[in-house]
Amino acid sequence: MLMVLGVLHAGARHGYELHRILVAHGTVYADFKKPTLYHLLARLAAQGAVDLRSETGARGPRGERLVYSITAQGRALFQELLRSVLGSYDEGNAGFQVAAGFLAWVPAREAQALLRQRCAGLRSRQAEIHAAIDQHLDLIQDGAMSRQQATSRFLSADHLLNMMDAELAWMEKTIAFLDQSPHKALVAAVNSRRRAAGE
Repeated sequence: MLMVLGVLHAGARHGYELHRILVAHGTVYADFKKPTLYHLLARLAAQGAVDLRSETGARGPRGERLVYSITAQGRALFQELLRSVLGSYDEGNAGFQVAAGFLAWVPAREAQALLRQRCAGLRSRQAEIHAAIDQHLDLIQDGAMSRQQATSRFLSADHLLNMMDAELAWMEKTIAFLDQSPHKALVAAVNSRRRAAGE
């Protein structure tokens, strides 16, 4: 929903074009099916977040296509969803990758505050995982869990902790990035990425 509303922020699109843009946005939307998109657009239209109009001159038996545009209510919903995803941590929510792409739609100070809030939620979850690892060690010592089970659980938790560390590092870097002038910060970030890639 966030991605669809974000794309419509740039201007009206017909369904096929919208689907093409979503699928081009990497692995998150690679399997995004057209029926799913049209169902989502129908829901957004029913909520008043999206308007649709018919446009003539399209190929095919109908000779027309539907064009979707975001409404004022849709813009408000986009801002609400964006802030909700940026400011909270939910392991199962892949929406943060989308929200990060729309970070520039939020004023810098507010974006920093939302990212700090997300960092706090992420650190709290890390503390829970560390406590669970300690419990697993106790279960091994008590003989209640085999070393193989404990190793499997540790490796899974360790992988998640490392992913969280990477996300925390990115958010801290982004908070600092938002303190700079947007143009200078962007040029510096691109140049830094090129140097890291050996270009």
